[in-house]
Amino acid sequence: MLATCHRIEIYGVLPELLSPLEYLSGLGAVDLPPPEIHTGPAALAHLFAVAAGLDSAVAGEPQILAQVRHAYRGSGASHPLLVAAFARALYAGRTIRAAYGLASARSVGSLAVDAIVSRLGDAERATVLVIGAGEMGKLAVRALGRRVARVVVANRDVGRATALAEAYDAEAIPLAGVPDALARADGVVSAADTRGAVLSADLLAARLRLPRSLVVVDVAMPRGIDGAGRALLGDRYTSVDDLPGASARVPGETLRAARERCEAEAARFWSERAPQHIDAIRTLRASAERVRAEKLSRALHRLSHLSERDRRVVEALATTITNALLHEPTVALREQRADPRAARALFERSEP
Repeated sequence: MLATCHRIEIYGVLPELLSPLEYLSGLGAVDLPPPEIHTGPAALAHLFAVAAGLDSAVAGEPQILAQVRHAYRGSGASHPLLVAAFARALYAGRTIRAAYGLASARSVGSLAVDAIVSRLGDAERATVLVIGAGEMGKLAVRALGRRVARVVVANRDVGRATALAEAYDAEAIPLAGVPDALARADGVVSAADTRGAVLSADLLAARLRLPRSLVVVDVAMPRGIDGAGRALLGDRYTSVDDLPGASARVPGETLRAARERCEAEAARFWSERAPQHIDAIRTLRASAERVRAEKLSRALHRLSHLSERDRRVVEALATTITNALLHEPTVALREQRADPRAARALFERSEP
């Protein structure tokens, strides 16, 4: 599962007869809106685009690659196809961002701070409340510390908020302290999955009755402020979708070319793992290993006078030669440049 400020996605390898919707139902995810579903090469292309930051609010967002890596490492995934897909996604994310000039893209957190600061009457004297000490919250607190007078960070885990506050000369409070902090704040960055439970419509209505102005930027996913709260705020409210993203500064043809590269990488990955080619590779390597073991056994029998160290040298040499000979045919099979049937025939042996 990949959960960020802008997405909640699930990647999996399912049995052929189990549909994604049936799988989600089995997880208890029956009350969610209809999900967007990708399968096969399209799912791989989407994963590669996500890792490259092409599917982010900010094209080439630098944090997403680390979030993809963290989601994969924390998942405990062991299926070979899923392991290989995420390894390729991390590689594609790095290379595509570099190839298409997206490596210097800014984060959602920094754009949220720009949006807040640009609407504050006097930023150098303003107080901004950041709700959430996760990745987006950290980015916002770090950027705000240099641009406003005071930053207050609220989080469910007060210890996490305290560590963040100490690092950037801010003030940490529990979520229970949000009402008091909101009354003294000129701006709010909502960066936690609170779904209106913290910044409720009633709380916002009370705050808006105060003479002090207020601007709110909501970068949480799902939104930290519900529909009623957003309606009360009106043009004081900005969501992550409203941020003037870096995509506006990336030419459309560049983004299209980067997406085409993701699709090409996905097609290549998929073809490399076509069942008939994988079977041929396994057959090829198993047959070569059998020949290697047989020939090595005969040779070592004749070289019984060798020391243990010398025997290990001979064994290592046999393995190295075998792997070197198999390298090119294996690559050709993965890239579908070789006929699987011809590859199998190389080591076919008649039964005695």
